[in-house]
Amino acid sequence: MVGYAPKFSTLPPMRRQIENILSGELDSYVQILKNLVKIPSVSFEGFEQDSVKKCADAVFELFKKNNFNEVRFLGEQTGYPAIFAELKGNSNLPSVLLYAHYDVQPPMRDNLWVSPAFEPQVRGGRLYGRGASDDKAGIIVHLAAALIAKKTLGKNCPTLKFLIEGEEESGSPNLGALLKECKNLKSSAAIVCDSSNWDETTPAIVSSLRGMLALEIEVKSMEKPLHSGIWSGPVPDAAQGLAHILASFAKIKFPKTHSLKVYPSYGCKELKKECALLDETQILVKEKDILKSLWHIPAITVTAMEAGNRKNAGNVLQNSAWARVSIRVPPGMDLKKVLNIIKKHIKAACPWGLKLSIKTENGMSEPWETKTEHEFFKKMLAAMEKGYGKKALITGCGASIPMVAALSKAFKDMPILLTGVEDPKTNAHGENESVSLAVLKKAILSEILFFASLGEE
Repeated sequence: MVGYAPKFSTLPPMRRQIENILSGELDSYVQILKNLVKIPSVSFEGFEQDSVKKCADAVFELFKKNNFNEVRFLGEQTGYPAIFAELKGNSNLPSVLLYAHYDVQPPMRDNLWVSPAFEPQVRGGRLYGRGASDDKAGIIVHLAAALIAKKTLGKNCPTLKFLIEGEEESGSPNLGALLKECKNLKSSAAIVCDSSNWDETTPAIVSSLRGMLALEIEVKSMEKPLHSGIWSGPVPDAAQGLAHILASFAKIKFPKTHSLKVYPSYGCKELKKECALLDETQILVKEKDILKSLWHIPAITVTAMEAGNRKNAGNVLQNSAWARVSIRVPPGMDLKKVLNIIKKHIKAACPWGLKLSIKTENGMSEPWETKTEHEFFKKMLAAMEKGYGKKALITGCGASIPMVAALSKAFKDMPILLTGVEDPKTNAHGENESVSLAVLKKAILSEILFFASLGEE
């Protein structure tokens, strides 16, 4: 594998053993990841339910065949099942809860994938496919780290608990019931492997997330579409009415929130490259505020629009127009207050007496932020530095993970270490999602080294 690889002769015996086993078994874990990617486990409404359940069964069988002490389904009565598994270790050591999710985003536009979304392919040291990184790779990191730790650490291996969810991408609508059903999740620490590193060579622990809520907005002007040549002019265009509402979002005034005083160095050049922005596309904030706006300022995104049909577009005055918008809410803001501000704004901005419908989607995700002074953060930062060969950073993230805030609320004293295998090339949620196989290996090694550190004096 490409990347940092210290000479085995300079490593302590246990570290050398871990490296040897990981190098020998990595290909088999990559194959397991490929098998999971092949299952189109999209948890959104309107997609094949059996595929999500098939993936849940596949994850369940992974734990069963590797002789975990306990493996069971959770949440089967309320939604897509989660899997709980436990690998018992030294009860005198701190226990660790390991979270990931097996559901994935829709494939988006098939014609933009170089290889089909659910046909995994390795190119240039990266595995491509929907879920290859977000977040089936998280399952593999945890599974490989646990099994190799069990082989190498002996009495210094902690008890490891797994929670693999199946509804994260659709907002975890049954999260409350899931946590209530599983009574033995509480652990000394939790590792959530579902986030991004700073880049392909620099690991990171994420200390804050934005929350998210989503709305569907529809405006209607009349009962049926009309001939645009005969009726346009006096009759309102529903699509333009919707566009008027969406364009007005820039005028919404949100409450101010706190922000980190110091952000890592990151400028327009990096943003343009990582987002593949077109040359003339403007960046909407000052250069010094880029990371602040990504991590600690609310943002509204139009994720889908519909007024007629692009393929079958005719000269028609449409009677209705629809859009889905997602709102990212930073730490320090209340989701319900933000929702009320936006709804009030939409109603005031709706023009021409159009009939307005606003639907709030289920599965809101709360914003989250944590302090990083706990000893376990120090141990994980040290383990990542050893695993990647480069000093790890503590960063923020603008994404949302419902389970993180829920675990923090349920277990107030449990430190949550938010890690991951994504990097700027991953393109999670977009076409050609991928994971670097070198990063996958380093993430597994780092997690094993963290487990090992729990048994050190």
